[in-house]
Amino acid sequence: MSDLPSTEEREAYIFDRLGPGLGYFTVIIGYLFTILTTTHLTLPNFLVFTVLQVCYSIVLWWMIWRVWQSSRAWRIVLAVVLLVGITEIVGLLPLMGLQWDWLLFLVTTAIFFSLLPLRIAIGTGILLYALIVVNLFVIDDGNWSLVYPSLLSLLPAFAFVAVFSLTMRLQQEQRDRAERLLRRLEESNAELEQAHRQLQEYADEVEELTIVRERTRVAREIHDTLGHHLSILNIQLETISKLQERDPARAAVEIAEARRVATQSMQEVRNAVAALRPASIATLSLPQAITQLANEFERSVEGIQITLDLEAQLPLLAPDVQVAFYRAAQEAFTNVRKHSQASKVLVRLRYEDESLELLVLDNGRGITHTEKGSGFGLVGLRERFELLGGEVVYGQAEQGGFRVSVRAPVPAETRERKEDLPHAQKEKESQGIS
Repeated sequence: MSDLPSTEEREAYIFDRLGPGLGYFTVIIGYLFTILTTTHLTLPNFLVFTVLQVCYSIVLWWMIWRVWQSSRAWRIVLAVVLLVGITEIVGLLPLMGLQWDWLLFLVTTAIFFSLLPLRIAIGTGILLYALIVVNLFVIDDGNWSLVYPSLLSLLPAFAFVAVFSLTMRLQQEQRDRAERLLRRLEESNAELEQAHRQLQEYADEVEELTIVRERTRVAREIHDTLGHHLSILNIQLETISKLQERDPARAAVEIAEARRVATQSMQEVRNAVAALRPASIATLSLPQAITQLANEFERSVEGIQITLDLEAQLPLLAPDVQVAFYRAAQEAFTNVRKHSQASKVLVRLRYEDESLELLVLDNGRGITHTEKGSGFGLVGLRERFELLGGEVVYGQAEQGGFRVSVRAPVPAETRERKEDLPHAQKEKESQGIS
């Protein structure tokens, strides 16, 4: 009995495929047919036949609504034995003068083929047909000429009931299986939608975190540069106010220096705004954007030469990866301008082993220990690449000068096409928001 259906399947048998009402209806038809066609109906045989029919109905109800849902093999075996026994006893009632109720054998067969596993149903069906043979031999006193026609006429009925019940059962099982698969598919879709919502929430959190990190970086940059220049400017203005009457020449020198500091402060503001909105990365490829950034750097800084060694054939890069490498080049150029005092800068971009690397090397004096501790640009750069699973290495070069190297994994087959992204998303990513 280990291959019995599950509780859900048994309930489906009861309500959708077995149709207990039809079984009871057939039992009543057989009962009425036997009573009405019996020529010598007496009270004893009427009571016996009625009690057996009631017992059969009770056992059938017990099997369907109690035993079949309990999954206990011994109860199912007991119910099968009781149904077979009552059916056989009813089949022998013609010895008491009643008409033979052959419909009850068909009802029992239909129940077994609807509920029991196929092998057990076939076995009980053969058993019921063998009991019919016994009944007919007993009823007809072993007269084979009378038994043989009845057996031949009942065999197609047995086969039809068995095949029909089994076919309806298999069809219903297929429908139930399809419905279960559909429910599982709907549940899977619901789980996928929930996972998508969670991923979207995580993406929003990462986006918010990226925005906060970017704002923190810009705040640090403003504090390191613009705040320093404004403090100097404030001191110079106080000095000018004191020297304006006593030493006009000295005041003029201080005014000129204050103008220079103010101009430099304005340039720092422009640099901060450009850092917030790298518009070039939204319309150009990464090598083109770095080339444009290098050209602007050469024009703004006198006496410096930049050599570009950029690999043109790159895989499709995610926007956050492009922005991260653009920021790395921008930060390296800023350090050259502020600290290095270099005359030559090498910028190299390479893609190898599903990893993208950017190297910026200059021939300047490098960055002193004090300058490393006072700025936060490289620290913010390291935080940005940690989010991408990459790394940032910087320090004094062996041959002199300073080098900045950034690397991040870039699996080409997992990246989206930039042109497939919505314009609003492109604009957001072009502002450094991944």
